[in-house]
Amino acid sequence: MAVKGCIWLFEQEQALGFSSVSTNIRMTVIKLKSGGLWVHAPIAPTKECIQLLKELGAPVEYIVLPTFAYEHKIFVGPFSRKFPQAQVWVAPRQWSWPLNLPLEFFGIFRSKTLKDGDLSTPWADEIEQKVLSSPEVGIGPYVEVAFYHKRSRTLLVTDAVIFVPRKPPECISKESLLASAKNGLAVKILSKGKEVPDEPVVDNNMNRQKGWERMVLQILFLGPSNLLEPNASFAQMSQKLIVSPIVKTLVFSKVPEKVKNIWS
Repeated sequence: MAVKGCIWLFEQEQALGFSSVSTNIRMTVIKLKSGGLWVHAPIAPTKECIQLLKELGAPVEYIVLPTFAYEHKIFVGPFSRKFPQAQVWVAPRQWSWPLNLPLEFFGIFRSKTLKDGDLSTPWADEIEQKVLSSPEVGIGPYVEVAFYHKRSRTLLVTDAVIFVPRKPPECISKESLLASAKNGLAVKILSKGKEVPDEPVVDNNMNRQKGWERMVLQILFLGPSNLLEPNASFAQMSQKLIVSPIVKTLVFSKVPEKVKNIWS
């Protein structure tokens, strides 16, 4: 629970499909004045997730996809089928890679589109919204909708700003952390020419921490400079709000005025 009786956070581990990298993805749930729930960036609707939602004792009224990003989009369809009475709202200019597939392919039907500063949404008097959208960035546009919950003064973003905890989140399994701590191919390539020992990884706090630090560097950078000894680079980014280096380089640096205006 982030705000008592008002905002709840749900996290799951998601493997990214390359190297030994996982990340934590977050769903935020806000209880509206109507008594219903507003679900931001739904996660996989596992039995545990659905049970925890039911324990809130309120119906899911709105399901919001705030981004074009695949890792969030894939769960909207399955999640909405668990709550068929809920309205689905999605960020504009949806696309997917490597094939630009329609939303229906992901099981998202009859959705409404989120618009910049829209005052006609059912939640407009409680939650403000702004669309951050850039021109084509490499393979497609960057699109994200930021929300501001007025009563709690809470800002909700997806990838525009992030907070990297010093310790690995509870949802990241020890198996994933230890797999990342092992000196695999990615570490050997990004070792700055240093000798990389090839030895078994013992399960201890130090190795779990190393695994987490390596995960973060691979997620936030196109090519981290040194995975063999990640501590120094990780320390510069953890325990504070930052713009992900990969987002800053590929997106924000190309549309500086738009970025400035979105937060003004």
